[in-house]
Amino acid sequence: MSARGVLLRAQDLDAAFAAGWDDLAAARGTLADCFDTHVWAGAVLATHPETAERARIAAVVDEATGRPQSLLALQDHGGGRYTTFAPDRPRSRVVSEQADLTPLAEQLARSGVRDLRLRRLPSRDAATHRLLGALRRTGYHVHARERSHDMLAGVEDGWDGHRARFKSFHTHCGRVERKIRKQGDIAFDAYLETHDADTGFAVYADLFPRSWKGPLTERIRAERLDFVRRAAARGWLRLYVLRVGDRPAATYLWFRVGSVALWHSTAYDEELAPLGVGNLAMWRAHQHILTEDAAAPPALVDLLPTTTVQKNRLAPERPPLLDVEAVRERPFASAVLPVRALARTARAAAVGRLRARARGRTTAPTSPGGTTA
Repeated sequence: MSARGVLLRAQDLDAAFAAGWDDLAAARGTLADCFDTHVWAGAVLATHPETAERARIAAVVDEATGRPQSLLALQDHGGGRYTTFAPDRPRSRVVSEQADLTPLAEQLARSGVRDLRLRRLPSRDAATHRLLGALRRTGYHVHARERSHDMLAGVEDGWDGHRARFKSFHTHCGRVERKIRKQGDIAFDAYLETHDADTGFAVYADLFPRSWKGPLTERIRAERLDFVRRAAARGWLRLYVLRVGDRPAATYLWFRVGSVALWHSTAYDEELAPLGVGNLAMWRAHQHILTEDAAAPPALVDLLPTTTVQKNRLAPERPPLLDVEAVRERPFASAVLPVRALARTARAAAVGRLRARARGRTTAPTSPGGTTA
């Protein structure tokens, strides 16, 4: 099988490459991630023109099919400096199951990538370490440091085992449900298909102005709707709405990709928050996504990085995420990589303290139900 390295712009991504990208990401089992897919990246590219202009996809592709074997999504900042594509995403990684990522690293070098900065690569993913080794073999000076961590829960024994593992939360949600039923009937709706994606998303988006988060910006709303539509077309969408009486009370956006159930975001009515609608909706979402496919249930629940009260209860597995800097043909820059990393950490901590002081508190804000995303 003949393969070649490429560095593609957004306009170069044809249907074969996009489909191959999604297939490659979804085939990674418990390493699958919706933020590794063209479904997600395509929504960003379609709704953020300035990001699309700078997007570069380094890949090794099969010459016969045009489908990628390995890829790394980047942004070009000029002068040989590249960073993670859409760097505010929760996590990034190289998408590959190839044993040797040297061809991908060599393509980066040929493309003039001299200063590479990657954010939040999962340490639990062997491909992360294969990439770092390949970069070193290709002449890059590499520095990696822990930055945040994943929030995960293995599900080796299905919903019954998951429920038993988190018995106290399950019991708590039972009490919450009984309390809510005194206010009205409870309905829990799942929007999974292309034909009802827009309907579910409208309820999801309309809950934001009634939540502590405030309304979605026009651009974020457009991006997220595009993402939801694309995910529904692939069969990945899991959008949930909890109603009390006829009133939407809470919504959770999830995706099922590969062997992973991935929680994306939530919003719920602040007036109903004291009833615990957020926790009940979260647990109902767990139950649905872990039982809907009896033949191939998810093996991992991924609650994404960031720490909240709710996540602390439901995500006991927390492998580190790595920030990586790789410099080539710049001896001085490579020598100061560790110093530069420490300076950025100190700067970020100082900014966080100033922002917390401005808010009048010293911890990151959490919702009444303990979620922030």
